Amino acid sequence: MTTHPALGRRQVLALAGVTLPTAGARATAPGDILRRVREAGVVRVGVWLEAPPWGGFDADGRPDGSEVAIARLLARDMGVGLRLVRVTARERVEALLQDRCDVLAAALPMIQPHTGRVAFSVPHGRVNTVFAAPPGLHLRSLGDLAGLRIAMAAGTMAAEMAHAMLPPGSIALFTPGTAQTVEALLLGEADVAVTYDWQLRDLRLARPDIDILPQLPAHSWTYGLATQLGQPDLQRFLNIFLFLRGLDGTLADIHARYFASPLPEGLRFR
Repeated sequence: MTTHPALGRRQVLALAGVTLPTAGARATAPGDILRRVREAGVVRVGVWLEAPPWGGFDADGRPDGSEVAIARLLARDMGVGLRLVRVTARERVEALLQDRCDVLAAALPMIQPHTGRVAFSVPHGRVNTVFAAPPGLHLRSLGDLAGLRIAMAAGTMAAEMAHAMLPPGSIALFTPGTAQTVEALLLGEADVAVTYDWQLRDLRLARPDIDILPQLPAHSWTYGLATQLGQPDLQRFLNIFLFLRGLDGTLADIHARYFASPLPEGLRFR
C-alpha cells in the first residue's frame, strides 16, 4: 500500500489558495462564505444526527459519525472553530439556502434536485440500498414485491426512491429509522426491508443465526460536502481538502472506523 506524508493545516490552506487573514485585512463582502468563515474564526457545518454511522451520538452523548468526523477535520484544516448545526433529512438543503450553515456534511445525495440547488464537492462516500428478505422468498424482479409488506425508513432518500419503484399491490411500511426496517422484518411485521448493504453485512456478522439476504438492488448514489451555489473559492477548498485527506489516508481511516470496510474503489485517492 502506498503511504503519503501527512499535510499540515497551512499546507492545505496554501494548496487551496487561501490566505490567512491579517490584522489590517479589509472587510469581506457578505457573499464570500470562505472569507467570512476565516474572519469569523468559526465554520458552521450542518450535520444529520439521526443517521448513524454518518451522524449520531457516542456513548457519552456527544455528536459522532463519519460526517461529524469529516466536519471536525475540515474545521481543523481551516484553522477555525467548529459549530455543528443539527439538521433533519428533509431540511438539509434548506439549511444551506437559509444561511443557517456554511457547509453541509450530512450524506446529501449528489442527485437531482439537489445538484441544481447546491454546489457539491467531489464525492467522498457512496450509498447502496437493497431489498432484503429471507432466502425462502426468492425475489427475482420488482414484480415479485407485489402483495408484500416493504419496510423502509420514513423521511430518507432510500425510502423515497424505493417507494417509487414498488409495483401495484405492494404495501409500504414506514419505520422511524433504518434500524427499525430490519427489526420489522425479524418480528414478522414486514416481508421485505429496504436497507443499506453495509447494514445488512454488519447484521450478518453480528448475528450469523439470522438469514437475511440482499435479494434485489434498489439504488446507488454518491454523496459529498455541499455549500451554496456561487461559492467557487469555498468549493475549491472543499475539493482540495478532500483530495489531500484522501491522499494521506485520513478519509480511508474514517470510513474504516465507521463502516468497517475500505473506501469504495471509485472513491479512492491516489
